[in-house]
Amino acid sequence: MVDEMPDRHSLHDTDKSLTMLDIPFNQVMAMMRTAEADLRRNPRNHQAMVVMAGVSAMQEDGPSAIAWLKKALALRKKDPDILRRLVSACKLAKKLPEARKYARKLCELEPRSVENHEIHGDILEQMGLADAAIEAGMKVMRLEPGKTAPINTVAYRYSIGGNHAKAREFYAMALKQDPLDPDALYGMATSGKTQAEEAPAIISAICESLERETEEKSKARLHFSAGKINEDIRDADRAFLHYRDANKLMIPETPGDLWKPFSNLKSVMTRDYFTERTDFGSDSRQPIFIVGMPRSGTTLTESICGAHSKVTAADELPIMTAIAQALERDNDSEAIFKREMERIPASGSREIAGDYLRSTADKAGNTPHFTDKMPHNFMNIGLIHLVFPKASIIHVRRHPLDNCLSLFFNAMNSFHNAYKTDLTTLGLYYRQYMQLMQHWRIVLPGRMLEIAYEDLVANTELNARRMIANIGLEWEDSVMDRTGSQRSVRTLSQWQVRQPVYKSSSGKWRSYERHLGPLIESIGPYVSEYENELAELEAGEN
Repeated sequence: MVDEMPDRHSLHDTDKSLTMLDIPFNQVMAMMRTAEADLRRNPRNHQAMVVMAGVSAMQEDGPSAIAWLKKALALRKKDPDILRRLVSACKLAKKLPEARKYARKLCELEPRSVENHEIHGDILEQMGLADAAIEAGMKVMRLEPGKTAPINTVAYRYSIGGNHAKAREFYAMALKQDPLDPDALYGMATSGKTQAEEAPAIISAICESLERETEEKSKARLHFSAGKINEDIRDADRAFLHYRDANKLMIPETPGDLWKPFSNLKSVMTRDYFTERTDFGSDSRQPIFIVGMPRSGTTLTESICGAHSKVTAADELPIMTAIAQALERDNDSEAIFKREMERIPASGSREIAGDYLRSTADKAGNTPHFTDKMPHNFMNIGLIHLVFPKASIIHVRRHPLDNCLSLFFNAMNSFHNAYKTDLTTLGLYYRQYMQLMQHWRIVLPGRMLEIAYEDLVANTELNARRMIANIGLEWEDSVMDRTGSQRSVRTLSQWQVRQPVYKSSSGKWRSYERHLGPLIESIGPYVSEYENELAELEAGEN
């Protein structure tokens, strides 16, 4: 789960060919028995190997799926279907360098295949290789002249690579072909600040596009676009109405139980639990965990840490969340989660740490440290401490109303829509987050370095020095020059993070206060408590 990344229309879903989820279980088992029989008769039957790979994938056995497909490829070195399946299997197993290798072979095998270049570009994008991903996208543009989707993809990749002027140039190119294209309009609105003289024409096109569009996701993106433009030209009331309408379109039908993971963690991961496990975990200090609510300043924090020569900025890594879920963190039964956590031996905690480091190796670079800035790892602080007791954990906080408003005002991936599309639910979720962080402070005192976003903006070097010291590194003056500290930024902060450190986002909520009654009421005392903390920080500086 990439926490801050907004959903965008995928050009190619390489994962579907291996799932077999639409096939009844008994039929899958019958296919497996048939394939096994075929292999006994002919051990070189590549089609049976592909079936076995599909069964392994359905059973979530990625290594087995990859092994079967490699055997099949050894027999059919130029089979594009097997190569596509291998890309998909490696991608699912988080083996992106391998996926890239097979995707490149696909492009060499069928150089005029749009699908192959889309697959290759998607892998490169996920690896944070923006320039190479742009090149792949350009090939799709040349193969499909006149289509806006590949132009938008190239524009988006320029954005994540930090070249926002070029991104806007390509979004404008897409809009020349289709002035009402929702993705291009969204890109133009969110890749920079719209000037007052530009706004009427873009808003008019958005309104016309809204009349044309029937898909709810596209309509939501258009409302987010209109909200951002009205925000840029300081029309707060009109901006809020568009943001409200965008969120209404994204409310999930079945959000699930938002609160059970919080109660599981507080009940199971107690002070006694950790006291009994002081010899657990790896000695590695390689990972640096940057946590907090999404939109709290984690991207800015990572860019500062990543500017140090001994730190690689690895962006948001979903590995720790996957481990926590495998340990039944989100199970409806607290007893099941407790059982799984209590059965982990000391050696098992070190094995988990090893699995994490192997899974992140392709993003970790060649430096002694790398950042994992998955914001929702705030839920996994107990697990992080259990497996990496010496690793740095940096918790970034932001004014509750500014933080929640930023979530409400941005298109997020589908995970976040369960809690952020309704102001009351958003406030209640923020309360759960704050209560869980207080739990970690009690059971693991002093374990986290806590940073206030507003203080980070106002006193950047002071806080940067605190962070670098917490990691265990010597200060470098280059930390204050964040240029190039991230290979690419795939989150919603992709525009702001490369601007000079700015103060304009602090106190934004006051412009929208008349609309925020449900949010303010549900957050409760945390607004005044945070403002008091900021006042104390400021008083301490004077």
